[in-house]
Amino acid sequence: MAMPLFFFDLLENGQPVPDEDGTQVIDIEQARVEALRTLGNIAKNELTKSGQDDLQVSVRDENGQVVLTVSLLVERRA
Repeated sequence: MAMPLFFFDLLENGQPVPDEDGTQVIDIEQARVEALRTLGNIAKNELTKSGQDDLQVSVRDENGQVVLTVSLLVERRA
């Protein structure tokens, strides 16, 4: 049985980065784990050094329906 295809669309500081290819994962729970991992990797490697970063990953199923959204807001107060 084929695994379902999910699309992980990124919104980084207002700039959309759509996922055109998608990723096969076991189920919606695994899609949630992948979305959180994506945010964690971005937070660790690519965030600006000052100000505010607002990240969001919207997960779409094969029909284009958004089934999950995870967000991360980082505000520096120095």
